[in-house]
Amino acid sequence: MKTANNDYTTEIRRRICIAKEKAVKLDTIWRSRHIKKALKVRLMKSLVWSVFLYRAESWTIRRSDRNRINRLEMWCWRRLLGVSWREHRTYESILDEMGLEKGLMKSIARLKLQYFGHVVRGSAGELSLTTLEGAVDGTRHQEAPRMSWIHNVLKWSGKTYGELKALAQDRRKWRRLSWEFSSAAELL
Repeated sequence: MKTANNDYTTEIRRRICIAKEKAVKLDTIWRSRHIKKALKVRLMKSLVWSVFLYRAESWTIRRSDRNRINRLEMWCWRRLLGVSWREHRTYESILDEMGLEKGLMKSIARLKLQYFGHVVRGSAGELSLTTLEGAVDGTRHQEAPRMSWIHNVLKWSGKTYGELKALAQDRRKWRRLSWEFSSAAELL
């Protein structure tokens, strides 16, 4: 649920709570010594992360939201490994033990970039493209511009809107580029 000032923080927090509930319900799987770690990782991504990522392509991600998302990911991996927060282990040591890189924020970036391509190709309908490219008449109060959905896409890709729109017209090329751009999203 978005507020009037384009803030998805409430929705992100709500999705985090729902994902944590799902992870807690699966504690018997995480504690089982008969299930391999690789299968547990796949289960975490398909059963917990998918719940969190529902409608993530529509979110506007701010720095504070990105930090929350990264904390959720590390909470999930700690839960899977049975590592208490009292053990004072770094995120890097947990990721090394898992043999993984951070991936939840990259998934959100990839979803947003894929949806952007879908919209600018016109597959989502004219209204979506008009909404994306539309401008509002009038003046705004003098303040810093609000973070918007398209700002995330432009920042993660490092390209202008015109360049992205031209690149997105070729679906195969855009799919490959969205994977490349989403890898850089974690760094920003």
